[in-house]
Amino acid sequence: MKIKQILGFSILAISSAFLLNSCGDGTPNPAPGIDFIAEGGSLTSDVSMDGDKAFTLVFNVTDDSKVKTVEVKSVVNGRISPQLDTTIDKASAKIKLSRKSYAAIATEVWTITVTDDKGSSTSKSITITTTSAASGDPLSSFDKDNLGDPFKVWNFLGPKPGAFNLLDGVPLTASDPVSEKDIQDSCILAEVSQWPARWTSKNGTTFKKVTGYTFDGVSNTGQLDAVWNASGSASKSMVVSVGDLYIANILAKSSPVRLAGKVLIYIMDVKKTAGDNLDYVQFKFKKKTL
Repeated sequence: MKIKQILGFSILAISSAFLLNSCGDGTPNPAPGIDFIAEGGSLTSDVSMDGDKAFTLVFNVTDDSKVKTVEVKSVVNGRISPQLDTTIDKASAKIKLSRKSYAAIATEVWTITVTDDKGSSTSKSITITTTSAASGDPLSSFDKDNLGDPFKVWNFLGPKPGAFNLLDGVPLTASDPVSEKDIQDSCILAEVSQWPARWTSKNGTTFKKVTGYTFDGVSNTGQLDAVWNASGSASKSMVVSVGDLYIANILAKSSPVRLAGKVLIYIMDVKKTAGDNLDYVQFKFKKKTL
């Protein structure tokens, strides 16, 4: 009797384990597939190339049921840049990505992850080693004004300058021309108790958040343009945090005359205070010396 009971429990355990790793009908659930396609010079394996050079990735994704999602990310020195995140809901799909290589000398790993409708996933990677950097005019770095004070944009509802002219490197107050306010704190009266550390532009300047590069790693105008092009959608406002990196794109204006230019901004500190409207964002920036 004891032998029969032990045997029965063993069969039950094996059956349970099989069901946990199987589809609802008792068959195993295979992981989705990823296959690179050679098409018009697209990459199918690890490669070396110049920085800021156009390339394509073409690949098929397949599953015995349905591919649910496809994600593509690139990683340099631990910094992750999302490149694609899409829902498929088909048994197969062909995907083509047109991108540019990293704009500095580095090793960049591009990873495709496919997940099916049952939660199984597969990943494949290609490594791109860039052997040169994008070229351009050198950038100068600024972190303090002529008085030796760190650059800050203060709570606009308080007594301190709540806006900034990036081209001239000077803080601005409410009475200064809107046309020069590349950055302005956008706190409103209803938000005073919970200052949001939100920047906006009053003159058409737009911003992109940078994820794949560092402040020190962008050294010339060619790289700055390349990083802007690789950094997703532009916005006229953003909530900033310590360590964030942004590019501001300043448009040329004829009245009053202002030159166009891109500026790299690194958020050094976000200070929130209580009851005095002396909240501020401290930052440094890089731009081409005019």
